[in-house]
Order: sequence, then structure tokens, then C-alpha cells
Amino acid sequence: MIFSWVIGVFILVVLAVSGYRLYQERAALMTEVAAQRTLVSQQCEQIAEMNIMLKMKVLQARLNPHFLFNSLNAIQYFITADDKKASLQYISRFAGFLRKTIHFGDELAIHLQDEAELIKDYLVLEQFRFPDRFEYEIDLPEELHLERIPPFLTHGLLEEALYKGVLHLGKEEKGKIAVVLRAHAEGLALEVTDNGASGTFVQGMEERAALFSRRIQLFNEQHHRKIRLEHRKEVMEGGIALNRAVIIIG
Repeated sequence: MIFSWVIGVFILVVLAVSGYRLYQERAALMTEVAAQRTLVSQQCEQIAEMNIMLKMKVLQARLNPHFLFNSLNAIQYFITADDKKASLQYISRFAGFLRKTIHFGDELAIHLQDEAELIKDYLVLEQFRFPDRFEYEIDLPEELHLERIPPFLTHGLLEEALYKGVLHLGKEEKGKIAVVLRAHAEGLALEVTDNGASGTFVQGMEERAALFSRRIQLFNEQHHRKIRLEHRKEVMEGGIALNRAVIIIG
């Protein structure tokens, strides 16, 4: 009788322990599911917000469609690869870049400090798409922070440095893009230097470069300040061959 009682107690203990373990496993699973739902919800909200911004006419007029499509493809890749951290970081940065694009889209001029932030945002997004392929630096003296220039003026030079230059390097050689915003005898100078090869644009980029030149031409026709573009060419610096393009603003 006592033996049967002991067996019964033992079985009850085993069942209790098993039940507790199942409870713990279920609780952990529910916590994980809840966390995943939260991440998915955040992604959906941010993507919805981004889609609304993409529909705005001002963005279509001022942002490179090729860059937009590449960014959306990058988001899709991160999500498909189940890389939640990368997808959330990219979406957040991309949404921030779009906000700035819309905010500055109708401005005739913005501060150099704001242009430097746009440069940084663009290059960081491209680093997400091309990890470990290039690094960058931006040099803007503090005394020039409040100088004003047309918005997105350096974007065309950055595209050249990236798509004509550093992305044509071998994977064993890291690219470098240097942006210098400085005072010049004629006014201001915006220099973009890269250590890339002399490759060709991908499809659609040549048209973008032509539109960039046309934009400068129209600006010069309508303003007393003049913009002069020195196209990307090879220069020697410290015995090293580099490529440099310069925009001079009078």
C-alpha cells in the first residue's frame, strides 16, 4: 500500500515537472512570436510610411529613380533573407533620407551642413547595399556650415565616384570616396575624389549625368551666381592616381 502511494506521488511529481517544462517552453515560444509580430508590425508601418512618401510628386521630380528602385530591392532582399536587424536599419535610414529629400525638395538653397548630411545619408545607404566595398569621409569646415547652395548638388558627383569608380575595383581592393566642401577664390568648391577605376555607368546613369549638367545650365541662366562643373578626371596626389570632380559656385 505504501509502495503504491510512493509510486503515485512519484508519477505526480514527474507530471508536474513535465508540465512546468512545457509551460516554460510555451511561454518562451509565445514571447518569441510576440517579438516577431512586433518587428513585422514595425516594418509594415515604416514601409507604409515610405510608400506614402514615394507617391509625392516632389520626390519623383528630384530623386534618382534608379536609386529608389535599388533601395526598394535592397529592402526586399533584407526581408527575404530574414535579416530583421538590417532591414529595420535600412528602412529607418531610407525613410529619414526621403523625409529630408521632401523637406529640401522645394528649397532654392540649403545650408552646406544640410548638404553634408544628405551626402552622408546617401553614402551610408549605399554602404548597406555594397558592404565592405568602400569607405568615405566628409570634410566641411565649421565656418562654412551656414553657407547656402542649391540642394542635392553633389549627388551626381557621388554617383560618378561610386558607379564609375569604386564599384569597378576588385573585391580585394577597398574603395574610398572623399568629399571636401571648402572656400574657393570664386566662392565655394565642392570636391568629390575617389580611388576607383575608370568604368562605365550602369544602364540609365548616363541619362542621369546629362540631366545633372542640364540642371546646372538652367541654374546659370536664372541666377547671378554661376555654377561651374569640372568633370571627373584623373589627378595625381602623393604619387597616387585618383579621380576628382569639382563644382565651383561663384
